[in-house]
Amino acid sequence: MGWVGIVATLLIPAACSFTPPAYDAGMRAWERSARRPPDAEQVVIGPSATLGEYVRHAEEHNPAVRAAAERWHAALERVPQAVSLPDPRLNLGYFLDEVETRSGPMDWRAGLSQSFPWFGTLDLAGGVALAHAESAREAFVTTRLVVAEQVRNAWFEYAYVHTAIRVTRGHRDLLVSWEEVARTRYATAMGHEGDVIRAQVELGKLDDRVRSLEDLRRPVAARLNAALNRSPAAPLPVPELHATALVELDEQTLMDELILTSPELRASEHAIEAAAHSVALADKGFYPDFSLGVDYTAISSSRGSSVSRSGDDALALTAGISLPFRRKRLHAAEAQAKAELAAAHAENADLANRHRADLELALYRHRDAERRIGLFRETLVPKGHESIQTTTVAYQAGDSSFLDLVDAERVLLEFELSAARAQADRAQALATIERITGVPLHLED
Repeated sequence: MGWVGIVATLLIPAACSFTPPAYDAGMRAWERSARRPPDAEQVVIGPSATLGEYVRHAEEHNPAVRAAAERWHAALERVPQAVSLPDPRLNLGYFLDEVETRSGPMDWRAGLSQSFPWFGTLDLAGGVALAHAESAREAFVTTRLVVAEQVRNAWFEYAYVHTAIRVTRGHRDLLVSWEEVARTRYATAMGHEGDVIRAQVELGKLDDRVRSLEDLRRPVAARLNAALNRSPAAPLPVPELHATALVELDEQTLMDELILTSPELRASEHAIEAAAHSVALADKGFYPDFSLGVDYTAISSSRGSSVSRSGDDALALTAGISLPFRRKRLHAAEAQAKAELAAAHAENADLANRHRADLELALYRHRDAERRIGLFRETLVPKGHESIQTTTVAYQAGDSSFLDLVDAERVLLEFELSAARAQADRAQALATIERITGVPLHLED
C-alpha cells in the first residue's frame, strides 16, 4: 500500500457516517407526523368549522406543537453526531534549523492521525442520543394532546357560555311577560304593587347575568383562538352542547394500561434508557482511545553525498493511545451518570403517581358530570317545568303569590344552567382523560 492509500484509509472512516437504522426510522416518522414544508401557509378555517377541524388545525399550527416538533428534530440530528468518529488531525511542521540525515537535510514534515474511541463507545453514545430522540418524540405527542385538550376545554366552555346566554334570555323574556301581567293586575286592583317591584328586581338580576355572560364570551373565545394560533377576535361558530357524544369508559383498563398508553410516561421511560446508556458510557472513560496516523517528512538531496537514495522523503506510520490518568474526573463522571439514572427513576415514579391521581380525579369528574346530567335532565328540569306550569295556573286563579311564581322560575333557571354546566364538565373531563392516557376517545363524533 502506498502512502496515498494509507492517507485514504485514515480519512475514509472519518468522512463516512454510519448511522443506526433507528435514526432513519425516526427521521421518517418525524417527516410523516411533524415536518412542516417551508412554504406552508397558515390555513384559514371558516366560522362553521367543526370541533374536529379546530383540533386538527391547532395540532398543525399551534406554536407549542411546532416547538416540540423542532425539539424532536434537533434530538434526531444529535444521533449522527454521537456515532461519528472525531475529526482527523493534521499537523504541519517546518524545521527552523536544518537537521541533517544520511539521506539529506529535513525541510518540513506533515502528520495525519485519526482517533478511535474504545470498543463500544460510539454505540453507547448513539444509544443515548436515540433514547433522547424517542423521549422528544413522546414529548411532541404529549404537547399535541395538551393543545387538543386546551382547544376542547375552551370550545366546551364557549358552548356553555352561549347556552347559558340563550337559557337566561329565555327566562328573561318569560319574566317580562309576567311583569306585564303583574302591571295589568295591579292597574285593575287585582294585584299588588309589590308583585311589579319583584318582577323588576328579578329582571334587573337577569339583565346583569346576561351582560356578564356576554362579556365572558370574549376571553373564552380569545383562549380558544390562542390555542388555534389565531387572532383573539377571529370568528367562531356557535357550538351546541348536546352535540357531544356519550362515551363509555373502561376505567379499570385505562388505569391498568396508563404506563403503556401515556406518551408522557413513555418519554420518562426513554429518559431512563438514556441515563442507563450514559452510565455505561461513563465507564468507557476508564479505557484508552486509540489513534493511527501517518507522518511524512520532506528531505532534500544531500550535497556531495554518495548515498544512492539521497533526497528520498520519509514516510512513517504512527500509533498511540490516550492515558486516562485523571481518575478523580472519571469517577466523578461515573457518579454523575449514576445519580442522573437514579433521578430519572425517581422522576418516572413520581410522574406515574401524579398521572394515576390526575386520572382518578378526571374519572371522578366524568362520573359526577354524568350523574348530574341524568339528575337535571331526567328529573329536576322536567319537575321545574311542571312547577312553573302549576304555579302559573295557581297564580292566575289567585291560589298562589307572585313570589311563588318568581321562585319557581328562578329554580328552573338554575336547574337548566346546572344541566348545561354538567354537559360542559363531562366533555372537559373526557378531554383531560384523553390527554392523560393518550387513548383516543373520539370526542368530536
